[in-house]
Amino acid sequence: MDEQKYSVNLKSLRTLLVLSFVVSGMYFISELVSGLTLPMVTAYYNAHTDAFPDQWGILLERSLSVPQWYYLLSALLDATSIAGLWMMWKMRKNGFHYYTLSKLLLMLMPVLFLDRSFVGIGNIMIGILFIALYFYLLRSLGVFSSGSDNNHVDNNADLQE
Repeated sequence: MDEQKYSVNLKSLRTLLVLSFVVSGMYFISELVSGLTLPMVTAYYNAHTDAFPDQWGILLERSLSVPQWYYLLSALLDATSIAGLWMMWKMRKNGFHYYTLSKLLLMLMPVLFLDRSFVGIGNIMIGILFIALYFYLLRSLGVFSSGSDNNHVDNNADLQE
């Protein structure tokens, strides 16, 4: 691959990675806080139900109906996807596998464990799009090519920014 195309693909990969770091980080924090504070918020809501406007009460009841383990498992899977993103930044193909597996499980969780109304088709479509883009960019950068070290490609990627 010529140097210019490599550079463009590397910059595209890094841009997607930064975007994914931000989004996955926000999801991780949100799910972790939700999972850790769910019992307290539930107790407060149950004690002060009449203090909430109807629209807020409906939204809050919906969020409180999700089990605590669901939020904590989602946070763990987002942490795994963040680890995968970091490995992809370092041009390690295992990062793609961690990211993909965690994102697929995150997409499946509402289908398997929650009411169908929790399933976001837009989230699923964007998740699949990002997995496909990561696969394309990592493949074009030679991360999946066979060699003596299938887990890491050292093309001085950190130096070519």
